Amino acid sequence: MGMTDKRERHYPDTSDIFRRKAEGRKKLAALSFGEKIARLEALRERLKPFHEARERRRAEKEAGER
Repeated sequence: MGMTDKRERHYPDTSDIFRRKAEGRKKLAALSFGEKIARLEALRERLKPFHEARERRRAEKEAGER
């Protein structure tokens, strides 16, 4: 049986993943505007080191091109 062998593919059950994602979306939607802003600010703080590193790399690249 070579490349033409037609086998059924079996995929893992992902229904629990999609259920948890839906629950998470509902929880986020239920937050007040202030809570959503606070979460956004916390996310920005967590990402700040990555943003700064990217900006340093860009500046170094521009300095090297001159």
